[in-house]
Amino acid sequence: MAAAAFHGTRGLYETTEGRYAECAREMAQAGTWLEPVLNGHPHWTKPPLTYLAIRIPYSVMGPTTWAARLYLIPCYLVTIVAVWWLAFRLWRDRESAGMSALVYATAAIPMIASQTVSADYPLTVSLALTQACFWEALRKRSRWAVHLMWLFLGIAFLIKGPPALLMAPAMILVWARLPRQERRLIRLFAPSALAVFVFAGFGWYAWEAYRHPGLMGYWLHEEVVNRSLSDKFGRNPQFYMNFVVYLPILLFGTLPWSGWLAFRWREVRDRIAVPGGLKGAWSGLSDEAFWLLWSTVLPLGVFMLSRSKLPLYVLPLFVPLAAGAGRLLLAVDGRASWFRKAVLSVACGMFVLFAAGKGGVGFIRNERDMAVLHRQLTGPGGVSDPTRLALFGEKHLNGLSFYCDRTLPLVTADRLESWADAGGERFVLCRSGRQATEVKRRLGGRPAEERVLAKRWRVIRVAGAAAAPAPDL
Repeated sequence: MAAAAFHGTRGLYETTEGRYAECAREMAQAGTWLEPVLNGHPHWTKPPLTYLAIRIPYSVMGPTTWAARLYLIPCYLVTIVAVWWLAFRLWRDRESAGMSALVYATAAIPMIASQTVSADYPLTVSLALTQACFWEALRKRSRWAVHLMWLFLGIAFLIKGPPALLMAPAMILVWARLPRQERRLIRLFAPSALAVFVFAGFGWYAWEAYRHPGLMGYWLHEEVVNRSLSDKFGRNPQFYMNFVVYLPILLFGTLPWSGWLAFRWREVRDRIAVPGGLKGAWSGLSDEAFWLLWSTVLPLGVFMLSRSKLPLYVLPLFVPLAAGAGRLLLAVDGRASWFRKAVLSVACGMFVLFAAGKGGVGFIRNERDMAVLHRQLTGPGGVSDPTRLALFGEKHLNGLSFYCDRTLPLVTADRLESWADAGGERFVLCRSGRQATEVKRRLGGRPAEERVLAKRWRVIRVAGAAAAPAPDL
């Protein structure tokens, strides 16, 4: 209930949420399933799986916030189940599995992320299932679990490309530490399993690269090299942004449970101390502790070195963090008579806060909320026909296009007069009062009315040309 309550209260924020929703809408309008489209042009930055997860509800529900966010509910719930499965195989204890799943379900960042349209939650659920299958394979010597592991890893690669592989080194290292005889029983690199990974993960890339010469070069140069090693995309490239973007997320993202463990820091310190210092990080840890350490440290190290940093990039790390936190909570206080009642109270409190927060955030005015802007345009702005609306400048508002159910055209200063002369009443959306002044100046004396929508937004109504008088008979 908490996952679904008030799921559509807050509108889509620019830019990420609007871009994903609008791309899905345009794919539906164009009738394409494999080739992402944005603002009328191919959009190759991500494979289409996340867009399809939005497109299908959009085809039924229309351009609504619910349609855009609906896929996040099953992603959130399936990830909880995957954390339970992972922790159950990891610790071989149902109580630890239940506690780990509860930690994930009620931790701050997984809850917040379940309200944010992006590819990060589909990636997280795929990687959670990958890790659960890996530990299923280790504990049960299961061939089908190995194949499922590579299948889910391939799906993760199909969702977001190379970042999906950041969890793989920790799993391979755990397998490599096993005695040789055990490794022979767990055929982690079985040819048939690798074939499943290649087909699931690279099939779409190979097909589209074959159909569009030069596309593979674009992916390698722009989406791998430039996105990771340059500041071309302007996503917090400075190294100090690690402490601004990632540090708060990791410190507070598992609240309230991280606060509980911080309060019991002495007991936690004694239980997580690594014997033998850094050398012990390889040989002195159990397989379970070794995996928890490196499945967090190795991906985080890559995220920190990358020149592209966004908060939800680290969402997959909360899967091993929840598995470890759940086990620690039981180890520290699990035997206390008050423990279960306290856990239940905290969890219920988080679910109430989760639902109330989703309902309350809709009353907070945010200039990036495109649902609010759409309501203002169709209400005080007087825009009843979106075909007569254009955006001033060179930057699309994809979320607004989604709610208008059409790609809103851009009109630059040199094209304003010709656009206004196209006939009928026209509206120009501006981002500031200064832009509104520029628009009215460029209209060359045509009747224009400025309407203030919010602190940031203005809409200029341009009256249609008067009808020509009927000729005398």
